[in-house]
Amino acid sequence: MTEKKQRNIALALNIAAFVLGSVGIGFRLTHSLSDFFLYYTQISNVIAVISSAMYIVCRNTQNKRLRGAVTASRYLGACMLTMTFLVVVCIFVPFGTEVTTRRLLGSVNGILHHIVCPLVSVISYIFFEDGVKTRRALLIPFTATAIYAFTVYTLNFLRLAEAPYPFFEVYDHPVPELIAWFVGLMAMITCIAAAVRLGNLAKDRKKK
Repeated sequence: MTEKKQRNIALALNIAAFVLGSVGIGFRLTHSLSDFFLYYTQISNVIAVISSAMYIVCRNTQNKRLRGAVTASRYLGACMLTMTFLVVVCIFVPFGTEVTTRRLLGSVNGILHHIVCPLVSVISYIFFEDGVKTRRALLIPFTATAIYAFTVYTLNFLRLAEAPYPFFEVYDHPVPELIAWFVGLMAMITCIAAAVRLGNLAKDRKKK
């Protein structure tokens, strides 16, 4: 595949990711605005939409710093969307109730933000885009996820907001269990970050 064709596919996929993600956000906002940013799913999709918009607008820039910012934002969006996809598919759907599954996958927002957008965005990043090169990039999704987790724990502890997910309910679980969940989630995002980066690098090696 020529480099030009690869970039055209990446552009098409980013346009699709931007449109589909924006549609999902629009449907979600019509349902509820007050708790929108409590959910990792919504934050990850907002970041992915912004990163796709940046890619579309700046894809031909010669500014190295700007190009690096676009690549980092696309990497962050891809990792967080993968986290969203895996938590839904591997935890919430198998171990949840029928009502939970209907809520997660039975709406336009649910199917777009939990399944379609993650797949489109991650496929584009890994197989058709220039990705991050250094191992330090692993800190980008790790830090973003840690900040999210600590914020939600704090808001729930201060009773300023309900926990968006059961494992963030600080008053429903003993401290060791909360710590285990946090360590598990951080280990998960680290593994995802490593896998996404290595997948992209493998594509580059194969191309050469």
